[in-house]
Amino acid sequence: MTISRDTDIPVPMTGGLGRRLQRWATGTRDQAAVTALVQERSLLAREDVRLALVREDGAGGVLCDWAGLARHLYILELDAGERVFLGFVLSMAGPHQTALSRVQELDEARLAIVLRALIRLSGNLRIAVGTRA
Repeated sequence: MTISRDTDIPVPMTGGLGRRLQRWATGTRDQAAVTALVQERSLLAREDVRLALVREDGAGGVLCDWAGLARHLYILELDAGERVFLGFVLSMAGPHQTALSRVQELDEARLAIVLRALIRLSGNLRIAVGTRA
């Protein structure tokens, strides 16, 4: 089931939505969560996810409605990896809880994004995430 509400304003990917969201994200939690979404790309490119997450801020900018995304997490047509990834993003941004054992459901690319986001969230600038040789 896709989200369709008259009050929702679709935010097109043109115009640098990722950059606009990163300008909005001033707190550490928002920065970590938005950066993860921008790096992952495919979920933020989906209209149904944008309708659940992105709102205009009234000043010509956009913001992330984390509560809106959390309300729709199980309504959106997501596969297990997508839902787990968004669960981790929501856990970084707000009071949403996701069991750490769910990392087993992430593919390698999303796992690396989540790990980098957790490092960003911790404020540690010395740890790097990469692949082993």
